[in-house]
Amino acid sequence: DAHNTAFDQAELEAVADQPFTILFNNEDPLPHNVAIHKGSPTGEEVFQGEIVTGPTQVTYDVPALPAGPYAFVCTVHPQMTGTLNVAE
Repeated sequence: DAHNTAFDQAELEAVADQPFTILFNNEDPLPHNVAIHKGSPTGEEVFQGEIVTGPTQVTYDVPALPAGPYAFVCTVHPQMTGTLNVAE
């Protein structure tokens, strides 16, 4: 969820080498999305979800990612970040 220009979860987990979905609930009347970056919020972008203006929900279909540390970021508000752990 996004609320008050922040993600309500600071950490997410996914299984390596398997596609997964993220149900994103934007509670703000502002544009937000979820983008996934390798290693850190400023690392290489490996996925970018559609930017949506709330209140609304969207499901992102994320392709399989190799195991490792990732960060998730709002493209519009780069101070909105969290950690994605992709493990075997």
